[in-house]
Amino acid sequence: MSSAAESSATPARRTAKQPRTRRRTGTYAAADERRRLILETAVAHFARKGYQNASLQKIAVDVGISHTGLMHHFGSKSELLRAVLETRETQAFEQFYFRLDPEAPDPVELFRLIAEQTRFNVTQPGLMQMFALLSAEAGADDHPAHLYFQQRYERVLNIIAKTITHGIETGALHPGIDALAVAREMLAVADGLQIQWSLSDGAFDFLSAHLGYLDALCRRLTVDQSGLPS
Repeated sequence: MSSAAESSATPARRTAKQPRTRRRTGTYAAADERRRLILETAVAHFARKGYQNASLQKIAVDVGISHTGLMHHFGSKSELLRAVLETRETQAFEQFYFRLDPEAPDPVELFRLIAEQTRFNVTQPGLMQMFALLSAEAGADDHPAHLYFQQRYERVLNIIAKTITHGIETGALHPGIDALAVAREMLAVADGLQIQWSLSDGAFDFLSAHLGYLDALCRRLTVDQSGLPS
């Protein structure tokens, strides 16, 4: 075809393609929204029943789609669980831990970021309850989230221990502190308080208890006995 012929045909081809482009964009947006709704609904079901007792059929019903429709987005129950956990993990690390200076992590800033994360978590009670239940279930070797929780705890422990160690080396924290022991204590307290909150049906004030602990820990570890920054 000549250049002139191509030029004269181009407007017609573009006009013909425009409706299809708009429909595809709308289709992608609808698919993204459906995927988001499936993840949110799965969180609620996993929080109430745990992974083992949650039903993909019931999740699909609550979303308003067929079981086949749900499987189009997530090919299996374990894949859905993995997507839920990865979404939560990405959110947590991007919003909080990635804001630490990797070369010179400030322990007081770490306490502040953990406090900020706690304030955010209490606005997402379904996620908190799901995490408390799944972390207990995942102790079994054959649980699909077993490796996820293993890796997550190791990653968070390393971040906290590295930050505490840096604080000791710079003189911000008292010498002789066992950084890994403090890291394990911080995770144990956070998870323990979260479990108590979950078992109390939300009556236990998790936010106040955890912020109080972080403030006391900050005062105990810092040389200048500074409390938790606001």
